[in-house]
Amino acid sequence: MKQRAHSSTSTSPATTDSASETADTADRPTADDNQFTFQADTEQPPSVAVISAIAAQDDLDVLAVADELEPLYNAVDPTALDALFDDSSDAPELDRAGGSVTFAYAGRTVTVDTTGRVVLEELQ
Repeated sequence: MKQRAHSSTSTSPATTDSASETADTADRPTADDNQFTFQADTEQPPSVAVISAIAAQDDLDVLAVADELEPLYNAVDPTALDALFDDSSDAPELDRAGGSVTFAYAGRTVTVDTTGRVVLEELQ
């Protein structure tokens, strides 16, 4: 299960002198206090991806984060969050090709989208 994380304050991609430089830096986190973006494995449920993103941002083990923080269900229903992005449902007429959910959790604004991306921003 490969997971990638990176931080960003810009909405435009970074430019480099070569495509290989872009590929080399895509998997590494970069330091930025404003926004942290985590790309979860496609098989990872969004509720787990949120905890994994916070663990990656804080450089902690996932279990340590789960023990230290309030339960995710105090901020959002994990089952409902997972169901929103579950494309294996019995309702093929539902289009889950796009969309996101944003909520506050653990002192952060958390945005989860259909691609498995989790964006963490410090609450203002």
